[in-house]
Amino acid sequence: MNQKNLKDMWKSAEKAMDSPNYESNSIERFLTSRSNAVAGKVVKMLQFDIALKILVALAFITDAVLYFNVQKTVFAVCIAGLALLVPLVIFERNVLRRFTRISDYAQNTREKLSGMLTFLRSRFFSALLSISASYIFIFISGSLLYFYSTYGHVRTLDGMDVFVFSVFITIGIVMNFFVNHGQVRYYIKHLEMCLSDLNNHILETVTDNIELQQKQDRTTKLLLALVIIFGFLLFIIVLNKFGI
Repeated sequence: MNQKNLKDMWKSAEKAMDSPNYESNSIERFLTSRSNAVAGKVVKMLQFDIALKILVALAFITDAVLYFNVQKTVFAVCIAGLALLVPLVIFERNVLRRFTRISDYAQNTREKLSGMLTFLRSRFFSALLSISASYIFIFISGSLLYFYSTYGHVRTLDGMDVFVFSVFITIGIVMNFFVNHGQVRYYIKHLEMCLSDLNNHILETVTDNIELQQKQDRTTKLLLALVIIFGFLLFIIVLNKFGI
């Protein structure tokens, strides 16, 4: 279901909630269905990126085998890429498990909505950083496969190659982050509307919990930022070794 459909459904629900015949259990069912829809979208986002990173890891393994007796520097880059991907996959799996636990095992709709909102507003920025980092590894592993299939080795790169590759990677990371970030922001607004309908004061409690968890999450954000930096360093190593 896209963003427009969700907005239209919410407007229809608001009209129904204003009617005197609209029962509280009907509101509960509607809010539960909305929370399930948001949870499903977030879970799919994480599952897709985890699967993508696993495929990229397999691509790095293939690259390592192909370049082992051809170019030792490229082989080392592939091993480094794998070493960076593994903790990212583990991190995203942990995020997925925590979010699934919140969205699947909450005792009631209010607990589920507040738990999901707290998680998305305090912990999910780190997941977005990890998801955005995928593009660096996709580009590097894919380029190495292309060079081997075309030339049998990584050919010398000219100035235009360096410029084009750098632009592609930067655009890919930025677009990936902002597209997913915009989608998550919409989910957050939707959950806030659901919670405000249940209880206007619960948002204050959620805000306090968010501030606490954001402080606890700073180390994770720092580590993920370092992984992205090391990903760029891998790209720079390739450019320095085979560029002009």
